[in-house]
Amino acid sequence: MQLPVIQAENLLKTVNYDWIDNIYRGSIPESANNAGTTTDVVITESENTPSNYANSQFKHWALGVEVQIFYKKANQTDILSAEIELAKMFITNGWRVEQSKNHTKDPDTGQVTKVFYFTKIEII
Repeated sequence: MQLPVIQAENLLKTVNYDWIDNIYRGSIPESANNAGTTTDVVITESENTPSNYANSQFKHWALGVEVQIFYKKANQTDILSAEIELAKMFITNGWRVEQSKNHTKDPDTGQVTKVFYFTKIEII
């Protein structure tokens, strides 16, 4: 079974949204363009634990990812539609939206950001 961040990254690469310029696991590298001219998605692990115990054994594995979106400054007009489409895509592929945080402004780049937490249960 792949790590949750790899599963989420592969899922995003499969749908190939034209509004996402870069997908990173863990953090944005220092070498990346931080001028706010690209929409970047950062995926980090938020949960990776056994669950659903029965007869002293776990039957499921709970996976979770944090998906943080840094929107390019030039195109912030239709981000809600993109976020709804993204959430529906994760749900269609067996994930659940655990949290959807408010939009904030990144103090370093001035970009609008959004954070989702998605979870998924794998049957062992």
